[in-house]
This record gives sequence, structure tokens and C-alpha cells, in this order.
Amino acid sequence: MEKNKNFVQMYRDHMPELRWLMKKSGIASGILNFIMEHMDYHNALCCSYSVFMDYFDISKDTVRRAIKLLKDNGFIDVLKSGTSNVYIVNHEVAWTSYGEDKEMCKFKGNIIISRKENKDYFYRNQFDKFKELRERENIKSK
Repeated sequence: MEKNKNFVQMYRDHMPELRWLMKKSGIASGILNFIMEHMDYHNALCCSYSVFMDYFDISKDTVRRAIKLLKDNGFIDVLKSGTSNVYIVNHEVAWTSYGEDKEMCKFKGNIIISRKENKDYFYRNQFDKFKELRERENIKSK
């Protein structure tokens, strides 16, 4: 799989449905493509609505409608993981692994976080916290 690790296979049988989606909703089509671009080798991606809101510069209601359209028409399934969703792309539409692996969906999933949801993370310096811990607790290095 290493040789072909950067591909998404799409099936011609379902290109009419993909064209329908593009015509029906450019946003939903864009979100599906985003999910396919970032999903793991088992068609799974975990992220919150905020990721789509930030990336596409759209409202939460627009994301909600687009995800509903994708789910209601069989393009994706949506599972919950805390406050985030795990999006599973229909393996009859697209796949990123070998065909014989299509029956195995581990939900290992790639996870994308939003900078807006995690503002503190990008400003924290873990090294400084370790340094403070070492000084505060008098931890000596070998």
C-alpha cells in the first residue's frame, strides 16, 4: 500500500450521483471532497463542524444542511465521538485502500482539529511547562 498511499479511488458506477451532488449543493460536494481528501485508509475522518466552518468560511447551519444532504443520500455515515463526528465515506463511492479491504472499517480515523476551537493549544509552550515542573519539583536530569 505504501506505493499507492496517496490516492482516492472513485467508482464510475456512482459518478451520476456525484454529478447530482455537485449540481444540488456545491458546499456539500466540497465537504465530501474535503472528507475524502483527509480520510484514512478505512474511509474515516473525525472532526467537528468548526473545521468545515473555518475551512469553507460558512455557518454552522450551512454545515449542518450539507452534512444532512450527504447522510440522507448515502454519501456518508456519521458517528459520534464526544462532541465531534466521525464521517465514514460510502465505500461504493470512494475508497483509499485495496478493494479486498472494503469490508473492514476500523474507525481508526484521521482527526482534524480547528485552530478556533483550540486557541490555547497553539500558544502554549509545553517545553516551558516541563521546565517549570522541573524547577518547582526540583527534578534533576541525569
